[in-house]
Amino acid sequence: MKKTPVAVAAAALLALSSYASPYWTLHQMKTAIAEKDADGLSEHIDFPALRESFKSQMMTMMKERMASAEMANNPFAAVGQMMGAALVNQLVDAAVSPAGVMAMMEAGKVKPGARPASEARQDVAKESLDYSVDYRGWSKVAVSTSQQDAGKFILKRTGLWSWQLGALELPESVLDASN
Repeated sequence: MKKTPVAVAAAALLALSSYASPYWTLHQMKTAIAEKDADGLSEHIDFPALRESFKSQMMTMMKERMASAEMANNPFAAVGQMMGAALVNQLVDAAVSPAGVMAMMEAGKVKPGARPASEARQDVAKESLDYSVDYRGWSKVAVSTSQQDAGKFILKRTGLWSWQLGALELPESVLDASN
């Protein structure tokens, strides 16, 4: 009979540690960013999935823009769309690199070419960004900052306690700019 409380406590500890695991991963990522450790940060990133997520959002945004009324009568729209696709591929490949992801996370913004917080606020003492974690199910969490319209970093579970950055959600300002 004494094994039951121990088993319940062990199960509760297991559940609590699993629930807290994205916070631990986020802490490890923030530490790698603070130490400018691109390899350490890269361990927590699924680059192929991240590139695909970013490219699909950018391509959707571009297609919506090309489908607008002002582009419907433009004879160069098809050429522009082909050139835009090539540009999107290059932009995403450059942004979704260890250095590019580090800059976005340090700035706390999901935007290609985001300036790190240290560069963006040279006059102000460097502050640590507060990230919040929002569970979207057992295997997916959205990480965001308190900055307005910064977008979200999506972590996906890769094991019971491990997570990787596998997707981005562009900020509303970027999505609205396409319309």
